[in-house]
Amino acid sequence: MSDMTGIADLVAQVKEASASIAQGDDRFTKRLDGLENSINELYRKTSRPGGFGGGETDERKDAIGHCIAKHDLLQPKDDGRVGQYSPSEAQISEAMTARKALRALWRVGNPTQLSTEHQKSLSSFSFGTNAFILPPTMSNRVISCIIDRDDVAGLVDNVNVSGPSIKFLIDNVRMQVAGWACQSSCFANAPQDDLKEGLGELEIKVESLRHIVCVGRDLLADASFPLENWILRKASIGFRDAISAAILTGDGLGKPMGLLNQRSGIPICDVSPTTPPAQFSWADLVMLKYEVPLQWQQGSVFLMNSRTFALLMTMQDAMSRPIWAALPEGAPGFQIAGSPVKIVNWMPDVEAGSTPILFVNLKQTYLLVTRQALEMVPDVFTAHWCVLFRFEV
Repeated sequence: MSDMTGIADLVAQVKEASASIAQGDDRFTKRLDGLENSINELYRKTSRPGGFGGGETDERKDAIGHCIAKHDLLQPKDDGRVGQYSPSEAQISEAMTARKALRALWRVGNPTQLSTEHQKSLSSFSFGTNAFILPPTMSNRVISCIIDRDDVAGLVDNVNVSGPSIKFLIDNVRMQVAGWACQSSCFANAPQDDLKEGLGELEIKVESLRHIVCVGRDLLADASFPLENWILRKASIGFRDAISAAILTGDGLGKPMGLLNQRSGIPICDVSPTTPPAQFSWADLVMLKYEVPLQWQQGSVFLMNSRTFALLMTMQDAMSRPIWAALPEGAPGFQIAGSPVKIVNWMPDVEAGSTPILFVNLKQTYLLVTRQALEMVPDVFTAHWCVLFRFEV
């Protein structure tokens, strides 16, 4: 009887131990599930835009860019001895406050109506004037249309400067060719030219470009859409049109010299004598391309307006068949002898005695120099019932 009681007690102890182990396993499983859920949440946050407070991170990055733009204007020269600039936490915080103040300034137009904190932060980005340096994100939004795929300014080379001009070293002398050992003189190409001959500097003055946007006070107060984007869009169109016109037809008086200007020095090629007036042939375009030295043809494009391109596409052979076949849907842009055609409506129309078609490597031919920071001045007094936003770059 006592043996049966001992077995029963042992069985009870085993059951109790099994229950404890089961409960421990449940607790362990729950903790493991909780850890797994936490890891999954971390993965979701890192894979999702804005994860871990991405909005704050983007705001901080923009503020750092604002500080760098200010630093570059204060110290335009870099002699290589100064390390990379890194703003302090106080400067970043001030820039973040200035960005908030700029958003409010778009609505009121008058800096004196802002809070004292916002006015103080804006004064740090004004250099003692009434013009405020816009953050890089806003500056990029203003000039984003300049780099459009089929726009002239997007095809030329671009460089940003923070001074009144930019200088280049030039060398206009080609050294003599080498001499063979069996020629009459041991030094066939002697005396050699002075290596310094032909060396010099070319300075390009940076001309300011200005644009004014007039906005009614009622629109500033009542608009429910992103008003600053709309205003900057207006300014971007003005900057884009002025720059594109200057690159092609500018006279050089307070603006860049245009490629089509007679004083630009761009070589002009005539069409074949057999080509009818106000017309051109495909052979004229091929000959135009190969008038350019081979080393400059890589990256070169044909520039013409849409009417000239339509004239090109309607060319026919002696049997009245189109010379140029229609492009299949989804095919890349039109090409002539392997060089692409860019439609630029700033180019003039084809007329009798004038066939304005350019074949050029714009990256090597033209340099567009712009200042680093875009400035904006709100004017609430000149137009009385409107606010003038004055932009300069």
